[in-house]
Amino acid sequence: MADPEALISVIMPVYNAEKYLAEALDSLLAQDYPNYEIICVDDGSMDTSKVILAAYMRENPRIHVVRVQNGGQARARQIGIDHASGDLITFMDSDDLVHPQWLSTMADGMKAPRVDMVVVNYYNYIGSTKMKARAFRESTFKIEGDDKYRYWLEDRDLRGYLWNKLFRAELFEQPVPVANFNLLEDAYFIGHLLPRIDQIGFIDEPRYFYRFNATSSVHAKFQKRDLEAIHQLGAVFLTLAHDKPELTSLAVRRYAALSLFVLSKMSPRQLVKNWGYVRQLGMVLGQYTREFQDVISAGDVNDLATENPDKPNKTSLTGRLRAWSQLLGLPTFDDLNKLAKADDDPEDVKRES
Repeated sequence: MADPEALISVIMPVYNAEKYLAEALDSLLAQDYPNYEIICVDDGSMDTSKVILAAYMRENPRIHVVRVQNGGQARARQIGIDHASGDLITFMDSDDLVHPQWLSTMADGMKAPRVDMVVVNYYNYIGSTKMKARAFRESTFKIEGDDKYRYWLEDRDLRGYLWNKLFRAELFEQPVPVANFNLLEDAYFIGHLLPRIDQIGFIDEPRYFYRFNATSSVHAKFQKRDLEAIHQLGAVFLTLAHDKPELTSLAVRRYAALSLFVLSKMSPRQLVKNWGYVRQLGMVLGQYTREFQDVISAGDVNDLATENPDKPNKTSLTGRLRAWSQLLGLPTFDDLNKLAKADDDPEDVKRES
């Protein structure tokens, strides 16, 4: 059970974040929780982020800055963990905002025995408009055992983000593998933490404001390192499919959705170049035909595994991959499309209570 005022370490990777960094830090410094430190890991910023961090560090003893050469957000987080002194650890992105009760709400959830991770809800927002993410199944509840993996694979209440979660520091006594890819690296991180976790507590209170970024790795064009997500995160999904038969359907669907998403980001030329991944997906789907008979026909699965990449119609195949990806459960960001049309008060994001 967490002490009511246990020290919380907030880890914030920073890279070229000058546009929103001061606003993010101001919201973080307005927490009503009394005992926390802020560890900003400057990941080789080339803009004025380092100047902003230096100014805030001079004025706020809570803030500690670690400067490293650019190595990516996942590595920066790990460096932050290494420098953390807290009994509890959480993460914040340098372009987001937090509710004044972000830390206190999560810390309250940690007071329950056996809870190693607490999850709160959040808002998505673009500019000044916002929309609450999908409500949790209950206002408060806990899960344990294989339900941890089920919720992670379903990607509903236990979404693959780090910033709406609080963790016990002892979970990190053994280093968590660092992803060498950017696409869904948070989900990879959580997937490796789950075996260390006893119980997870959920609180359906929106306490984080996630700024939608159209240039993020999820929305960007295909990059070669996206293939590493198939190798590394895909391996976590397929290991669960093998080790936990009751979760095979969910795990294989997540693997397929991930693979389809990466493939659907490719141009026809890139698809031809990386055709081995298409065949690999076809073979995995072929092994689990019953799981996908309502989505992809046996003939289509066979085509994926055997089709000649030198034939035309790659554009139509890309369309099929996108459609299958949605059918298999890949997030479509419909809520963010709605968000862009929202007509909320511009100040609601900052003053929501």
